[in-house]
Amino acid sequence: MQRHLINPGLELRQLQLADASGLFALVNTNRIALREWLPWVDATNRLEDSQKYIKETLRDFKESRAFTCGIWSMGRLVGVIGHNRIDWANRIGFPAYWIVPDSQGQGIMTACCRAVIDHAFRELKVSRVIVAVATSNLRAQKIPERLGFTKISTLKKAEWLYDHHVDHYIYSLAAPKR
Repeated sequence: MQRHLINPGLELRQLQLADASGLFALVNTNRIALREWLPWVDATNRLEDSQKYIKETLRDFKESRAFTCGIWSMGRLVGVIGHNRIDWANRIGFPAYWIVPDSQGQGIMTACCRAVIDHAFRELKVSRVIVAVATSNLRAQKIPERLGFTKISTLKKAEWLYDHHVDHYIYSLAAPKR
């Protein structure tokens, strides 16, 4: 997915190097809030860190391993979404997403997740999409639940978040039958 218009005010676009300064500013401005659930925030300290991240996402896209899009709401970058990994052997997509606090609660992330999941099933032809969400991140859990995912397990100590482990709920959604 390189570009997808969800509605007139909401668009997904593959991140490009030209977006690095905007991405860095977004992370830097929202550092405290993002840090609660995202383990990479403390490693994003300079513009070069965002440039490196975008270069890695472009490489992964070129190699068909993953893809990453910025979320633009009303022309403003407000978050990131994509597949952190695509397991082609088993036809499974692993989406991940984040959005800044001032854009939460508006249905933006649900619409973006729906678009990424639909793309995974229709275009990438994956058979399943799996999402992992921290068990204490109640807001993020609502998204897969709203989209019809089934909670299939709890993975203990799934992620190291700065100074402690967090458990994850694992959600799964199978491709619609054709």
